[in-house]
Amino acid sequence: MSIKHGEPRSVREVVCARSEDEVAQVGTRACALGDSVRIVGRLKTVLSVESVVLEDEGSEVEVDVSLSNPCRFKQGRQYQFIGELEDRRNSLGGGGAADATPILVARIARDVTGLDMALYRAGLKAQERCLRDIEERSSGGR
Repeated sequence: MSIKHGEPRSVREVVCARSEDEVAQVGTRACALGDSVRIVGRLKTVLSVESVVLEDEGSEVEVDVSLSNPCRFKQGRQYQFIGELEDRRNSLGGGGAADATPILVARIARDVTGLDMALYRAGLKAQERCLRDIEERSSGGR
């Protein structure tokens, strides 16, 4: 069994995750359920020993931390999580299944308080542009 690396994603992209079929139809880099992702954000709430809420840029996602390394989560600090998106009822939405947003089941958690988020986002955008250019060059040269 191989472990997938976590694709860097924003909390907003994770919250808007779709089924694999929907992602195929849209044809974008949207997150799909089952994807391995890496997100960074501010810890808004500790719901229980096994669940926290992370927020970034106005979006919130519930993170199941039961599989990750033990960490004393503190409200207001920045954390990075790597894990897989699952379609489970969360504590954030309304009552119906339509209101449910994906939950990130984290296998890795780390405190990254002090990380310059503007620089982090700029680095991710630069990396994405570079990888896209490489992909275009390799597909264009065939």
